[in-house]
Order: sequence, then C-alpha cells, then structure tokens
Amino acid sequence: MNADLIGGLTSAGVAAHDAIGEGESEWLAWSLDLPVLIPGILLGVFYARGLRRWPVRSRRHPWWMVACFYSGLLVGVLSVVSPIDSLGSHHFFMHMIQHELIMLVAVPLILLGAPVTPVLRGMPRWLRVDFVGSFVGEPSVRLLWRWLTQPLVALVISQGVVVAWHLFPGWYEGAVRHEGVHYLQHFSFAFGALLFWWNVIDPAPLHSPMGYLLRMAYVLAGTTAQAAIAAMITLADEPLYEVYLTARPIFDLSPLSDQELGGLVMWVPGQMIHLGVMGALFAVWATKSEQQQREVEEAQEGGSQTVAL
Repeated sequence: MNADLIGGLTSAGVAAHDAIGEGESEWLAWSLDLPVLIPGILLGVFYARGLRRWPVRSRRHPWWMVACFYSGLLVGVLSVVSPIDSLGSHHFFMHMIQHELIMLVAVPLILLGAPVTPVLRGMPRWLRVDFVGSFVGEPSVRLLWRWLTQPLVALVISQGVVVAWHLFPGWYEGAVRHEGVHYLQHFSFAFGALLFWWNVIDPAPLHSPMGYLLRMAYVLAGTTAQAAIAAMITLADEPLYEVYLTARPIFDLSPLSDQELGGLVMWVPGQMIHLGVMGALFAVWATKSEQQQREVEEAQEGGSQTVAL
C-alpha cells in the first residue's frame, strides 16, 4: 500500500495538520479539533456523572483513579489540539512525542481510572441501553473482543500498527499529508495501546487474564519490539520520510538529525516507561505474595490452636 492509496481515503491535498506559517509563533498554534474535543468532553462528563450516580459502590474507586482518568484524558486531548500537533508537520521528533504521549501516557492513565462503570453509569439511558447495551450484547461482538484482547493477539496488533505506520513505504507520509489518514493513524495507535495495556492493567470490573509475572514478560516483549523499531529509525543513514525533506523546519535541525531525535524519543522514554511498569508490577506481585503467605500462616496457626483445644 503506497501513499497514494492511503491518501485516497481522504480528499487529495487536504493537510493533516495546520502547518505553522513563516513568522507565526509555534507556541500559539493551537487547533480546535472537534473530532477529538467533543468525544473527550463527553467522556469526562459521563465519568463525573457516573461517579455521582454510584453512591453505594460494590468496589473501591479511590481518588487516585479519578485523577489518573482525567490526567490521561487531558494528555490525550492536549497531544492533538496543542502546538505539538502543528509542530509535527514540520518535525518528525515532535510527531513522535505526540504518538508516545497517546500510547504510553494517555491510554494507560485512562485505564488506571477504571472508566467502564463510571462512564456507562453516566451515559443517558437511551445511549447506554439502546446503543451500547445492544451492541455489546451481540455474541459476535463479545467473541471478537475476547479474541482481540488475548495477550498474544493484542501484542501483535499493538506492535504491528507501529511497524506499519513507521516502516511501510508511504504510510507515514500519507498520515502527515492527509487529515483523514492522520485521524486513522491516531485511532490505530490508541486502539493498539488500549489492547496492549488492557492486559497489563486491571480496569475494574474487568481483569487481565495474566498473573503479574506473566504481565512483566508481556511488557518486556512489547518494549523489546518498540526498541527494535526505534533503533531502525535512529540508526538509519538517510531520511526515511520524504515529507520532512520539504517541510520548513521550525527548529535548527537537519532532516536526518530530526529523524534521529525522533527515534530516540521512541527509544529512551519508551524504555524507561516500560521498565517502570515492570518494576511496579513486580512490587504489586511481591506485596500480594507476602499478603497471601501471611494469610496462609495465620490460617495454619488458627487450625493448630483448634486442634490443640
């Protein structure tokens, strides 16, 4: 699939970004991106409304979950409407910052906020019952979701979309040059990240099918794949993306230096975040293991006392 075929998804010649004109301040290049703002605002409203409608809760939903949800939502929206988006049409490394914010910050934070129950409770009844309920209730939809969220399938999809958009000829240029393809790229990154992090985080009331040690191995597999892609981009001896050869630079960077910096953005912060997640998973596993061992010892002591009596 080449850039022309991808570009055919939208009207030819429609720019994916509002490019920054010469003499304009890059820090004032905010955009009113309604396809992102409207869903973001609705999700925030539904979440808050759902929490108010959930006074007697069947499980804990502490304040930090609420903070995580709104932080992730804010990061996701700002990554698209802030100057980061416009700068991405001039510099590859800014586009990489945007993608990393979506995949490694916004999506996992939203899932840490356990949004399923609050958002569903906050929806109008007609939307929750007539649309979402009927759609999710379809056996084919449930079967498809169970298949998509299988750890191996989710891993392949989440890493496959990164490979496709960055390494398949013409795909990245199509996303930069055409608005519709740009939205498709962002959606695929967010959806792939959702599938990946769904298996790492327990977004109650749903749970990961893997234990904590398996999740650590899963995150290691994900970060290894991303590191390989980042290395290919960083160590390339020539620019990979023609669109940045003709773009007017905002910062004093050559196209190759810009590409190397973008690869490093994917490589170094990505590795640090994944390693941090692995450390957190190990800490949770160790804490739960210690707690279970303590409960077993207490039960054994109680049984010994009963026998003695």
